[in-house]
Amino acid sequence: MKGFTLIEVLLAIVVFSLIAAISWTALGPAGEGFLMLKDARTQLESQQWVGKQLRRDVSYLSQSEDKRLPVVRLVNDSRGDADFDELQLLIRDPMYPGLTLVRYYIDEESGQLRREAISPRARTHVEPIIWNLAVVESFSVEALDAKSGWKSVFNPQQPFRIPLAIRVGVRDIRGEMSWDLPVFIRQ
Repeated sequence: MKGFTLIEVLLAIVVFSLIAAISWTALGPAGEGFLMLKDARTQLESQQWVGKQLRRDVSYLSQSEDKRLPVVRLVNDSRGDADFDELQLLIRDPMYPGLTLVRYYIDEESGQLRREAISPRARTHVEPIIWNLAVVESFSVEALDAKSGWKSVFNPQQPFRIPLAIRVGVRDIRGEMSWDLPVFIRQ
């Protein structure tokens, strides 16, 4: 009768167990590295999505017949090394009729950078369309003025000239990204 003895079977189980243990310890860090790489890629994609959406919205800037509606409005809010600025843009999006007021800001409860869009003539009970763009630690906005350079503080009571460009910076756990966006006004 041919077959394996009990000692040969036990020895084979021990060898396979050792191979499995060595493989598990060798591949465990690789799996953790894969998860870290996946998180980094997801964060980078969300940052790129923020930049793409900002470029799109700035390219659709438009003036209103109502001169009281500013084309670009900045609200500066710095706390320590973090900025919680707000950017408001008046755009004429081809996907929607009429003008749209777009607002970028950080929701302080969730840490999400949000894009909120609503018609400037919407009734008070109308809810804006809100997109959560990315989890960020800081959101800073500056505007390039032809006379005085980059400015982060504007007096909303004074007439606001249209800037030459808008600089937006975002900081998250992976680092910082910024975009310099030229301003061209559609009529």
